Amino acid sequence: MLPWPQCARSGPGASVAEVSDEDDVDGETVELAPDRHVAGGDALARDEQGRVVFVRGALPGETVTVEITETKKDFARGHVVDVLDSSVHRVEPPCPQRRRGCGGCDWQHIDPSAQLDAKVAIVTDALRRTAHLDGPVVSAAGSVPATGYRTTVRVVGTHQGTAGFRHERSHETVDAAGCLVAHERLVELLGSMRVSPGLEVTLRCSTTTTERLALWDPRAGEVTGLPDDVAVGADAVVHQGIGGVDLRVSAMSFFQSGPDAARLLVDSVSRAAPEMASARRVVDLYAGVGLFAAAAVPAGIPVTLVESALSAVADARVNVPRGEIVTSEVGRWRPPARRRRSGGPTADVVIADPPRSGLGGPGVAAVASTGAATVVLVSCDPAAAARDASLLGRRGYRHVGTEVLDLFPHTHHVETVTRFTLDPAGVVA
Repeated sequence: MLPWPQCARSGPGASVAEVSDEDDVDGETVELAPDRHVAGGDALARDEQGRVVFVRGALPGETVTVEITETKKDFARGHVVDVLDSSVHRVEPPCPQRRRGCGGCDWQHIDPSAQLDAKVAIVTDALRRTAHLDGPVVSAAGSVPATGYRTTVRVVGTHQGTAGFRHERSHETVDAAGCLVAHERLVELLGSMRVSPGLEVTLRCSTTTTERLALWDPRAGEVTGLPDDVAVGADAVVHQGIGGVDLRVSAMSFFQSGPDAARLLVDSVSRAAPEMASARRVVDLYAGVGLFAAAAVPAGIPVTLVESALSAVADARVNVPRGEIVTSEVGRWRPPARRRRSGGPTADVVIADPPRSGLGGPGVAAVASTGAATVVLVSCDPAAAARDASLLGRRGYRHVGTEVLDLFPHTHHVETVTRFTLDPAGVVA
């Protein structure tokens, strides 16, 4: 279903599609008027009985006919089959592949100029309802260009042996040639490469150099038709310049949707933690290839990176040679005993960029173990961000403000950068 956004720690090996076998399908159709978007991208409506219905393809303020595809005790799910009263923000999907069924860009029916505001509303709603924050400070902090922004995409071989994307919630495929959001140097590959049916392939390029790479499991099939300049296999790398730093990114390592996304994140993290300029130590949890340690933490400031993916650790050793790099699951990591003996904080600032599921209890425990006065949480799921805000609050960390970034235009996916500060009096026993 690519170009589905890859979030932190999903990496090239994640599934190429979100496919579900929906329960209790009944085919009922109802007329609904959704009032808001919610985390996950659906619009929320209530039927005549007051039952919550999550609707794919609808916008707040519209009146739509919805086919119910899943019914549970307390809610239902469905998708739009007819728009009776359209929102001013509804547009025809601009990409031919989406119109033919590609499931990668599920918000192409929303005007790009309205997508960031919609994501701000989703994040604000999640912080209020899940984290129980009264009047959270949430602001829009920018978007990447709406076209050609992805420098990493994954494709799957179609029945015809071409590069394809998955249909929405299906194993069926649509040809990938002409993708709206893929970088032009990847689009060049999509129309010419041949891929064994069902084989998943990761493609990546640099905008700083001419490097391109392709990664697949040779035991599962083959790929032909790639130009000679495309490096192949797990040892392939590209180099990408971000904020005056050149980063090595291996084929197996996670990276952001593209360099514009990485730059926006680095700027937002820097704004969220001005204390880094004079910090005695910064800890970068879920550090990946070292993006924040290399491009956001000022030179000369001691930095500890914690990462479990071996390919990313190898990249980080190249990208942040001054850093103390620890290969570990974050939930199992604690500051070294030699730093804890003083009894004070072992870091002044923590940056945490967890996977889509969020920090959870183990990650929050690792953050709190540092005693850092400032925590910057980078999240790629509003519900997870809200859960983590609640967990951090129990450890005495006060939500100061959240910046919302649209790093995945035409999709419901949203990135947030949140500043927390420590208030020991607020710790919940």
